[in-house]
Amino acid sequence: MSTESNSAKGVVQEQQEEEVRVAAYYLWEEKGRRDGSDVEDWIEAEEVVND
Repeated sequence: MSTESNSAKGVVQEQQEEEVRVAAYYLWEEKGRRDGSDVEDWIEAEEVVND
């Protein structure tokens, strides 16, 4: 694989991770900002973003 191709994949992965991060934040807010749900919120956000 070329360096350019690897670089483009890295950008896409970063963008997807940012989308998951934002979605997880909003899920956390919707649930009343309760502590200890970070992993659950992240997994749920991944499912939302990847669908």
